[in-house]
Amino acid sequence: MLKTTLEQWQVLRSVVEQGSIAKAAEQTFKSQPAISYQLSQLQQRLGIEILNLKGRKLVLTEQGRILLEQAVFILDQWRDLEARAEALTQGERAVISLVVDSLFPKSDLFNGLKRFNLAFPNTHVHVKETVRDEGMMLLNQGNDDLYIISAPENLSVTKSAVMTVEVIPVAHKEHPIFQVPSHLREAKLKCVPMIQVVDKYHQQPNDEDNRYQDSWFFTSLSSAVDAIINQLGYGWIPISEIHQYLDNGTLCPIFDDQQMLRNSTLYLIKNQDARHDSVIHALEDALLENILPKEEHHTPLD
Repeated sequence: MLKTTLEQWQVLRSVVEQGSIAKAAEQTFKSQPAISYQLSQLQQRLGIEILNLKGRKLVLTEQGRILLEQAVFILDQWRDLEARAEALTQGERAVISLVVDSLFPKSDLFNGLKRFNLAFPNTHVHVKETVRDEGMMLLNQGNDDLYIISAPENLSVTKSAVMTVEVIPVAHKEHPIFQVPSHLREAKLKCVPMIQVVDKYHQQPNDEDNRYQDSWFFTSLSSAVDAIINQLGYGWIPISEIHQYLDNGTLCPIFDDQQMLRNSTLYLIKNQDARHDSVIHALEDALLENILPKEEHHTPLD
């Protein structure tokens, strides 16, 4: 059985923050005798002195300070718990499952999540970052709420084109490929190890397919970039993810023009059960705020 109550600790917190029983009583809409009684009961049940009177102000003893620090954490957590319960009673979702292709710019992802969290602090977003065909695999399973993934243009689901990601072949500035004349580099690349970002289902070479010869496989885009920086090979990387390395000259495009530029379109797709969910719409708007005009966020493509 607990010796003290949350209310007693909240009263102590209020007295310390306000500096007096009178001000704490005013803040908590309690009488001064009620505040004094709660403090007296708290100290009696703890068996230690937690407050001292200095002049006209009540201040914590060292023991009181240590205990209140822990109590404040518990009080804040309890307040969050009650706020979440209130949100659930009003129909606010507790969790949203978001599938995002690794090609989606991290700055847009993180800024969007921060905007959403400010508006819906009681809703958690479970982010699943995918590479290659993982997005389509998860879409087919249908267990998630919102998807921003690469998909076939003729995919027969309601979808919205979010952005076109530009991908270019790059290598470290000291890679031997740059000693080859630019017009001969395309042929030379066939002899250079390629850094590939793959999902867990495509890490082993297929006996009937030799495309994976002389390749390094990584399951995250950041690891692939690090491998290229460390001169394990060259790779096709989204420009949005390597701006700083291109700007400072650490990584260089293998070709001087746009002849080898690849474009990959990302689509936003919603689970059919989430089409009319206002919280899902809010997350969608937050993610796409700096990418598309707001009126285009919910425009479907057939």
